[in-house]
Amino acid sequence: MSSSAHAATAQRQLRRLETFTDVSYAAGLVLLIRWLPLPQESHAEGPIWLFELFAEHATNMIAVLIGLVFIVMYWLRSNTLLPALDRTDAVHTAFSIASVFFLLLLLYVVRVSGEIAGPSRRAAESVAVALIGLAAGAAWWRARRKNLVRAGITREEMQSAQVEAFAEPLAALVTLPFAYVGELSWNLAWLAYIPVAAVLKRRDGRRVTFPD
Repeated sequence: MSSSAHAATAQRQLRRLETFTDVSYAAGLVLLIRWLPLPQESHAEGPIWLFELFAEHATNMIAVLIGLVFIVMYWLRSNTLLPALDRTDAVHTAFSIASVFFLLLLLYVVRVSGEIAGPSRRAAESVAVALIGLAAGAAWWRARRKNLVRAGITREEMQSAQVEAFAEPLAALVTLPFAYVGELSWNLAWLAYIPVAAVLKRRDGRRVTFPD
């Protein structure tokens, strides 16, 4: 296969990956809708007001809201990273799909959060967030290393994407031991994202060239 034909194939694969990613996020939204309570699940007798139904199943509604935040946040990030590419390859695609899978796993953890022990739920969320970020970061690192990034992306933009990709999973790993301490300490531990991102930016800022 000629180099031009190979490049065209890789570009088509990137479009398919973008479609797969968008469909996966759409499926996540469908899952969130399925989490909404139904009238027959209410303990009230006779017709029930919708607000009362949602209030009765407040835990479900909180899970839906949290799940929606995660989907929007990670879709926006995906919508930033994928358009920065010119093409993809098998390894980059595998890491990208793994990141989407771990997002769906995170949604599962959020869904059952009211039915499992607090430390287990917090630890599972930290691990899932770390896996999402590590897979996405590995995909971006692969794209950068194999020159899959489209022309016109500056060095500063690539550094910013790399920092964003890895800062969150590293912060998630920091929160993991605090998951077994308590809710407040675990929530506060997420503030580790700020110094982690600052260290990564300073570290990348000192680089003259990208490593292979």
